[in-house]
Amino acid sequence: MNRIRDLRTATGWTQAQLGAKLNVGNTAISQYETEERQLTPALIHTLCDIFGCSADYLLGRSQSLQPVLTDQQVRLLEAYDAADPDHQAIVDLALGLDSVAEKKKAV
Repeated sequence: MNRIRDLRTATGWTQAQLGAKLNVGNTAISQYETEERQLTPALIHTLCDIFGCSADYLLGRSQSLQPVLTDQQVRLLEAYDAADPDHQAIVDLALGLDSVAEKKKAV
């Protein structure tokens, strides 16, 4: 079971419109929706980006649109949010992310 049809219709798109975003025809979209054609990992990734959902939700493995975080992940996010911008910048640098401080300077 997948939720491609539900997500597509919730956005108000036709099969042809979704197909255009994926560079495939509406027949392929119909086959993905009815599971006559297998989803590739790359297609799953793209569909999740388009619809803003998790792969587990797309594939019917979860009722939550977004991935569920573990307790440890929640604690890490809370600690990061509570840190001052200098410490956040250090974490960002260590992870190879854009620094929060640099983003604030750009604004």
